[in-house]
Amino acid sequence: MGRTPLFRKLVLALQTARREILSSENLPLPLPRNVSNWSRRKFIKSTAVTSAAGLVSGCLSFPKAVQALPNKPVIAIIGAGIAGLNAAYRLKKAGHSAVVYEARSRIGGRMNSVDMGNGLIVDIGAELINTDHADMLELVEEFGIELFNRKDDQASLSYPLSAYFFNGFSITESQLAGDLRAIAEQMTTDAALLDQDWDTFAPQFDKLSVKDYLELHADKIGKPYLYALFRDVIHTEFGVEPEQSSAIQFILVLPVIDGKAVDLLSYSDETYSVVGGSAKITDALGADLAGQIQLSKKLIEIKRHAKKFKLEFSDHSIVFADLVIIAIPFPVLDKVKINAPLPKLLRRFIKEAELGSNEKVIAGFSKRFWRQANGFTDAAWSDLGFSEVWDETQRQSDRQDGALNFFLGGDQARSLGSRQEAIKLGKQFIARLNHFIPGATSSSTGQILNSAWTLSPLTTGGYANYKPGQLTRFGGLFWVESDIPDESQQVNVGNLILAGEHLSDAFYGFMNGAAQTGRLAADLVLEKIAVS
Repeated sequence: MGRTPLFRKLVLALQTARREILSSENLPLPLPRNVSNWSRRKFIKSTAVTSAAGLVSGCLSFPKAVQALPNKPVIAIIGAGIAGLNAAYRLKKAGHSAVVYEARSRIGGRMNSVDMGNGLIVDIGAELINTDHADMLELVEEFGIELFNRKDDQASLSYPLSAYFFNGFSITESQLAGDLRAIAEQMTTDAALLDQDWDTFAPQFDKLSVKDYLELHADKIGKPYLYALFRDVIHTEFGVEPEQSSAIQFILVLPVIDGKAVDLLSYSDETYSVVGGSAKITDALGADLAGQIQLSKKLIEIKRHAKKFKLEFSDHSIVFADLVIIAIPFPVLDKVKINAPLPKLLRRFIKEAELGSNEKVIAGFSKRFWRQANGFTDAAWSDLGFSEVWDETQRQSDRQDGALNFFLGGDQARSLGSRQEAIKLGKQFIARLNHFIPGATSSSTGQILNSAWTLSPLTTGGYANYKPGQLTRFGGLFWVESDIPDESQQVNVGNLILAGEHLSDAFYGFMNGAAQTGRLAADLVLEKIAVS
């Protein structure tokens, strides 16, 4: 978790509050996440036995027998986002040419960088990379793409890192940590329950929504603005309202302290952005795969045909493939007619899985007015109609002009309609921000861009969110990468393989989750070819 800059700040505030609690009660500090005996992976794995009942252990392999493949099998990949492109790239490096079919007229999926004018680059979609995002960092290194270290840049500035604007006031981080103390204590108690008996308590928390959890502990939330802040967290992290997000996702932000310093890597450190925009990565993959990508090819049906798969596209073209990697979001796949034997649970997963609604309203400014004593260098949370706002052009720190990303989630994002409505909304956000940070209105250039991922039938949203009960129900259907064979999980039905950020146990919601599952899907294809 931790897809947005300020999610990390909430974690830090909770960690500070929890540290004070444990210290005041002379209790031992918790172990760092990497040596603790509970984690999201354990949760995913512990649910696999029940959620994948009737399926082959560790994967969805059906049928069970190894299927013979021709000497040069035809490999088709559906979707030219980072998952599909990375799968094709890995296969090419191993000597196998796969064809990637993309419904759009461009590659990249939810990675899309645009020029606001005069070379000011912004990411309409995904943009941040963590230091533990090994697959993304490997691609960056292989293609010689330059990264910008956001932390180093922020450390060089003397202005506040973050800001919090609620109920007409600016709230300090120390005040926030103090106000979070009671709920942090409750979350500490619940963490202890999970630590003592994960298999019993994790499913119970998964059945609760975040709204249920907060209402259950309303006496621990003394300041009304905290409800708005928690709502912002769920908006930005999962793109839904608190009642639509599993409480287990919320509890898993619990503090992890190594004794003196806060360990943020298990959540998200968002250290890097890509110089020139994140689309430079997918563009590099696309260039390497020249001749292997077909655009404007929307899949409408996949059918089992003897030992092959018959793929039919909206332009009435037909392709027969021996191996297929499907790397599109489940809400999009749900619109595809699948005439192939799938386990009932997988069909249910495809039917019920949704992406959260997240959108960006990006405004241009002649100067970076937010870099002042009343402002921020990283980002801010608010109740001003947008959940958070951050510097979208920090990686171009040598420029005087810049752009802010007003980030929306849940109902905020779903209410974003026409282009004109987005422009109107952007102007309102600028005016409201000007109340807290003078200079917003006077430095506005009038340039406003917006994303529309939720309205697009080829995405339907921003990134994966799991509703109450879904992680328990579908925990056995995620890719799990582990050096221990019994802990690994693959997501395939025979020679039909699934990939995408929504299927990564460790990185769902991140570009790295998509890149990782694309790589794992390619590895599985290679395994099948090797044993056929």
